[in-house]
Amino acid sequence: MRRLTPALALAGLLAPAAANPQAPAQEQKPLVLEAEVEVVSVTAVVFDKAGRFVRGLGAGDIELLEDGVPQEITVFREAKGKGDEEIPLSVVLVLDTSGSMKESLDFLKEAALNFVYKLEEVDTALVVQFNESVKGSADFTGDTDRLERFVGSLQAWGGTSLYDATHYGLERIKDQPGRKSVILFSDGADTTSRMDDRTVVDFARMVEATVYGIGFKGSSFSGGSASGFLKKISSETGGEFFSPDKMSELIKVFALISEELKNHYLLAYTPKRGPDNMYRKIELRVRREGVQVRVRKGYVATKRRKRAAPRPRP
Repeated sequence: MRRLTPALALAGLLAPAAANPQAPAQEQKPLVLEAEVEVVSVTAVVFDKAGRFVRGLGAGDIELLEDGVPQEITVFREAKGKGDEEIPLSVVLVLDTSGSMKESLDFLKEAALNFVYKLEEVDTALVVQFNESVKGSADFTGDTDRLERFVGSLQAWGGTSLYDATHYGLERIKDQPGRKSVILFSDGADTTSRMDDRTVVDFARMVEATVYGIGFKGSSFSGGSASGFLKKISSETGGEFFSPDKMSELIKVFALISEELKNHYLLAYTPKRGPDNMYRKIELRVRREGVQVRVRKGYVATKRRKRAAPRPRP
């Protein structure tokens, strides 16, 4: 859950304003505590029986409940509605480059690059590769040339630190503005992480990012561990799990994820109950026949101390 001052209480959809270097010096004031508003942002995918995205919904078409209690929605819009300014999307691609990927790495590179080429001008991406270690590109960027060079340099070797890499990707994206998504790809079970799967899933519940898991059933794929983790973290965050049988199907899978990321509804609300460090369930109901909805299952209402304003220098 993000903490925003009332002026920016738009569910994390606005980037922080840059400071004005020419602003006049402020007069000295006594130390005060900043009053803040708790805002929860939710990304929802609404689709019909044929799997097509349902457009044109309004705030009156939905009801959002937190632990069974109806909440007042303060922001509701399509991610790319007609006439609306595009909301930037930040994506982390977490890619398995363990030794078992040697024969399949070219397919993964091609699929990842096809995804990158479909990003909009306002979007940015970060690439994370993992084997027994975890390495990410320097910054989020919309520069496809930089992303292409990083993806092109991927090499397969070593073990599989899937849990560590997932946590790293979530940590990098959690403070990004706008919409956030993490795409996880692995061809095998975790073998070398320091973190455990439960810790990472719990952390994902605290980050406002939709996670998509892709588990390829390669020759070394153990089935249970990796697929179970990928299914769990995708379900908890409102994403989806994919299990292609052939590496050649990866381009199609990445394309489906790219299309879905352009067809979301964005919601925000201020919980009626204050933060208490407890997990809270989220339920979104749509008042239309024959539609289904996918959202993250809940979040942890983190209780933090109010920030004190810095004391002025004498």
